[in-house]
Amino acid sequence: MFQILDGSEGNVVGVEISGEYTKEDVEELKKIFEGRIDEGHDRINFLCKIDKLNMGKIHISAFIDDAMYALKHLDQLRHIAVVGDSKIEKVLVEMDNKLFGKKKEGLIEKYFNVADIDKAWGFVRS
Repeated sequence: MFQILDGSEGNVVGVEISGEYTKEDVEELKKIFEGRIDEGHDRINFLCKIDKLNMGKIHISAFIDDAMYALKHLDQLRHIAVVGDSKIEKVLVEMDNKLFGKKKEGLIEKYFNVADIDKAWGFVRS
């Protein structure tokens, strides 16, 4: 499940995903993303807090749908902050950024430890 975090406004969306992550969650996140685009924001900055996500409860279909949607909309994403508490998450985010990041175009994905969430907010607002 997810919730929108305080501080989300304009082209900045912050969410916290906890427990399990389902296709229904993905569909709701798509609506939020598309709503921000419909408001006239060309590119969205996204903060995703996942320290309370149970990795064993991520529905594979949700993961695939989420990944495919993100790949399809890379040109509408800008700064992506993933906030967690795992070295594995950090490595995965760094690999993702190397594969899909476009620094010159502003598409940058960074990992932040939960203790540095204020820095993550600063990054997605910059």
